[in-house]
Amino acid sequence: MRIFIPDDIVARAEATEIDLRLALAVQLYADNRIDHADARRLAGVTASELNRELLRLGLVVQEYPSADLRRRAAG
Repeated sequence: MRIFIPDDIVARAEATEIDLRLALAVQLYADNRIDHADARRLAGVTASELNRELLRLGLVVQEYPSADLRRRAAG
């Protein structure tokens, strides 16, 4: 999927692609629509970078083991 954002809006927002990806990831995470791992992947940042942004915004950080890791631990 590709999303088109007009250049003039990006310029007025003084945003970069990384800024926009992080903002989208944080919002979807805050709305409980994606988990921490998906938010990191969408934003293209490390766990520490995402956590720093979440905490800066006053959001709770919840990291859970991946489903694959949970299966391996159980089995």
